[in-house]
Amino acid sequence: MAFAYSGISVTVGIGNEDVSSLTDLFNAQQWVETNIAQYYPATDISGILVGNEVFSGDDSQLKNDLLPAMQNIYTALKNRGFENDVFVSTPHSQAILSTSFPPSAGAFVPDIASKYLAPMLKFLREIGSPFMVNPYPYFAYKANPQTVSLQYALSASTSLSTASQTVAASSITTSVTDPNTGLIYYNLLDAEVDAVYAALEGLGYSDIKVVVSETGWPSVGDPDEAGATVQNAQAYNSNLIARLERGQGTPAKPDVPLQAFIFAMFNEDLKPGPTSERHYGLFNPDGTPAYDFGLLPTSMSSPVDPYSVYYHMSSCASQLVTLSISLAITSFITNCFLIQCSLLY
Repeated sequence: MAFAYSGISVTVGIGNEDVSSLTDLFNAQQWVETNIAQYYPATDISGILVGNEVFSGDDSQLKNDLLPAMQNIYTALKNRGFENDVFVSTPHSQAILSTSFPPSAGAFVPDIASKYLAPMLKFLREIGSPFMVNPYPYFAYKANPQTVSLQYALSASTSLSTASQTVAASSITTSVTDPNTGLIYYNLLDAEVDAVYAALEGLGYSDIKVVVSETGWPSVGDPDEAGATVQNAQAYNSNLIARLERGQGTPAKPDVPLQAFIFAMFNEDLKPGPTSERHYGLFNPDGTPAYDFGLLPTSMSSPVDPYSVYYHMSSCASQLVTLSISLAITSFITNCFLIQCSLLY
């Protein structure tokens, strides 16, 4: 495998189309043998993400199958003696929240909470795994650019160009205060994460860590997609990397450094939907950088092999060992399961 002996921690994802088959323990064991055991520990596989945003979809059978599939994957790992080194979880959309503002009022959709999340959270607590969520401040800004500050969405402290998009100065706010707690939020990502923490606390699971399994900003969009520019994508991801390097937590969880995965490694030129959906990548499909996101080797010329970026970042690990940084870059590989390559220092 390309990441063997690289020093890079890899999180492997299982597509939604494969989840239901894993409710059979034999299939789960075969999956672990094929996709984990033959690569581990030469490849530092740190986690398995079962499905993606299942509870915000319409497939009731898939929703019912998700937890049994996760339990079987965990059992298969345990049978191999990997359970203490490889976590099991599943990413969730922000759509599972019924309330997200103010952050302290965060709450899950009641039906999802009672039927699906309560038993899943019990399982995550038992095995010591995080709750994974996919917050995208871009969506909030895109939906209402006249009232959501671009600086607040980008986690920026200075004014940034929005290209053809102009935000009225009178509508810009660079911080938001939670009226219930008095906590001050200087960026929307923190507010979205803390809303999830509040929702977990409401169900009695304040001890479970929240990990950002996807977040990003598109570099190109349609004319009606406010803020989808190279400058803003570069700013969002650069600001995120900088705060991860500082080991910062959120206002509600200041002592828990935020862990986040950047979406995505490549622009997905065949993906349907708005133009922005095809332009979250750090690289173009031909391997050239979409923009400088702050981690490219200075000697690297275009076009580049993205895998060499992994090894460049890995070679920096010894210099950054004291930092609490968790950066990940997401991409699809040929057999269609998701790999998230993370640097955990």
